[in-house]
Amino acid sequence: MLQVVLKPTANFKMSTITKTTLFQRWGKYWKNLYIDYKESALGAAKDCKEHPVRTSIYFSRIFVSLVLASCVYLHKHNPDECSFKEHLLQNTMKIMQVGKTVRNSMCENYVEWLGRCYNEGIVRRMNLGIISLIWLDDYDKMCSSYKTVCPYLKIRYLTFYKRVIDIGFLDTWWILENKMKDYDVNEAEFSNVTNE
Repeated sequence: MLQVVLKPTANFKMSTITKTTLFQRWGKYWKNLYIDYKESALGAAKDCKEHPVRTSIYFSRIFVSLVLASCVYLHKHNPDECSFKEHLLQNTMKIMQVGKTVRNSMCENYVEWLGRCYNEGIVRRMNLGIISLIWLDDYDKMCSSYKTVCPYLKIRYLTFYKRVIDIGFLDTWWILENKMKDYDVNEAEFSNVTNE
């Protein structure tokens, strides 16, 4: 009977010894890993001091490749005019689904104004590679009156920024999205409420 009681105790001692060696090996692994990384970082720093030209060329290549990769990514996610029309249509639907008394009048007027500009044919898109600009022209593309053809009456570059109505970047039209915040909150309802 005494032997039966002693056997589990012996097994327990073996398992604690195994655990101890396991933790020791695990600690030794992480310590060696730290020492290896520290030595390689110190070696790289020493090499950078010994060869500064080679180091600057290496880091400039990394920087240029990061910039190029970023430009490729941004170009791939540059929104087009179809996505602007789609966002405008989706926002129009959102406003239509909200009751007239609850709608934000500024959002509603802005979306209606953009719809009128599209109906007049004066909305244009300028692609700048990584961003897009939606801007308003004076006349429709199909119009061929003297005012549209005369080079002296063309749009001036110094005042072009006043014609930009939206900026597209990373698959988002930022001004339209910003204008649609709180489209379902009518601020006129809360104008009579006083702070107590």
